[in-house]
Amino acid sequence: TSFIQSFTGSHNFVLDYLVEEVLQQQSESIQTFLLRTSILDRLCGPLCDAVLGSPSAFGQKTLEYLQHANLFIVPLDNERRWYRYHHLFGDVLNRRLAYLFQDQLPNLRGRAAHWYAENGLIPEAIHYALTAGDTDFAIQLIEQNGCLLLIRGELSTLPNWIKAVEPYA
Repeated sequence: TSFIQSFTGSHNFVLDYLVEEVLQQQSESIQTFLLRTSILDRLCGPLCDAVLGSPSAFGQKTLEYLQHANLFIVPLDNERRWYRYHHLFGDVLNRRLAYLFQDQLPNLRGRAAHWYAENGLIPEAIHYALTAGDTDFAIQLIEQNGCLLLIRGELSTLPNWIKAVEPYA
């Protein structure tokens, strides 16, 4: 049991396998898609398109391809609109992204924040705005949506958001 619990992407042989045998066997466009969308906890086609900065709208087709190719992607709903990467694979992708493209992380997370905000998914938008370092946008979202949370009775969420941006306010 302890082996299973300690089995993470930090094990070199797992990393080597996933990078060399899975990631590097993909086309450059699929590698780019996998790496850049690895910042997301869950994925859908339009969100992937937004994060990639691609108006091509191939995000959904790419997710479907990844699922059919058994590339460590898990559907989250019956309609197969939302997916997530297998945790171990997502961890490997995230580490690789941070190693190769550290400077792109704020921009990718910022795009995710704006997509989530435009689609009314405010908690996610605030999360990604904060991880992008865009506290001004996070504060703006909190100001615009705080009353709505109170009306909905989500009394614990608002103080948590305020606490998260308090050092920057």
